[in-house]
Amino acid sequence: MRKKQYYANPNNQFWRIIYQVFENDGSGSTYDDKTSFLLEHRIALWDVFRSADRKGALDADIRAEEPNDIAGLIQAYPGIKLILLAGRKAEHAFHRHFPDIGIDVDYVPSTSPAYAKKSFDGKTNDWKSAIIKKLDSSGK
Repeated sequence: MRKKQYYANPNNQFWRIIYQVFENDGSGSTYDDKTSFLLEHRIALWDVFRSADRKGALDADIRAEEPNDIAGLIQAYPGIKLILLAGRKAEHAFHRHFPDIGIDVDYVPSTSPAYAKKSFDGKTNDWKSAIIKKLDSSGK
């Protein structure tokens, strides 16, 4: 059954990481609470791909991808100052489809438990560094 929620797999570390970045434990949060938390911190969450074929859960298995209209999103919301690309597949696809997007783009490690090269703390530190660096440079 599909939940139609970002990072719905309870083993995915995204929500734990994003709460830790802002020093909040996020315990007991519903999906609405989680998305409200993102909005409060001026964070948008969107896939690089509008559609794709994938058998299984690994990003390496993504085929026939069609990108989202990220250029249109940036044009519609000129306040977007940073795009974080979670995982190498997203990073490579993004740069292939949007080579000259005109705003800061940074890679952060995948929050998938399948990406085990980096510990939870290491992933959290990388995410926090990327987000806080941008917050510091924008004065917000």
